[in-house]
Amino acid sequence: MKKLETTRKIIIGSTIRVYKKGFGYSKFEVLENNDYYLAALARDDFFTSVGTGDTLEAYLWVENEASYEFKLDIIGKIVSGPPVVFLNHTRTIIRSEQRKCLTAQVSIPIKFFTFDPGNPSKGITTEQIVFHTGTIILLADREATIRSDADIRYGKFIKGTITLDGAMIEIVGMLDCINDDKNIYNIIFTGMHEKVRNRILDHIFTIYRE
Repeated sequence: MKKLETTRKIIIGSTIRVYKKGFGYSKFEVLENNDYYLAALARDDFFTSVGTGDTLEAYLWVENEASYEFKLDIIGKIVSGPPVVFLNHTRTIIRSEQRKCLTAQVSIPIKFFTFDPGNPSKGITTEQIVFHTGTIILLADREATIRSDADIRYGKFIKGTITLDGAMIEIVGMLDCINDDKNIYNIIFTGMHEKVRNRILDHIFTIYRE
């Protein structure tokens, strides 16, 4: 996609994150885009909370390109059938090369081990792996904060698994100790596939309510 200057250029199938004051965040899937309107499939709970004339704050991330923020006015809804909303177009779009990061407080168990990829003389084998457990207490699509009773402050990287909405997710990231006394660590995700990142975002948006 070229630089987005109007919502008329949003590709069908794109996911738009939307925010409504009093509800929180949700997402739309673009079904139709023409010169007159944008049609999108909404989630049921969000669909019932919005009406014609409501203004939404919208956010679109285009992979390997940029993020865009803009406002959308609802101009209509399908009375019966799928939860489809119709939205007007806008040329007032803010472009940023940085992805917007939303962080949610969570309590997600994690099983993990640490490793040092910068030392080729210490290859990782099954015998060398020491697993630890902990809890993710803050989660974003680019990083997470973990509390663990294990002393892993000298670790370089962490690899672990968590379960989100019934699906197991593997995460890898750089490790940094941010509170020695409470064994709290920060992880910056590395090499994360976009599908995994979107799954994390979906989870964050479903729990991020006002």
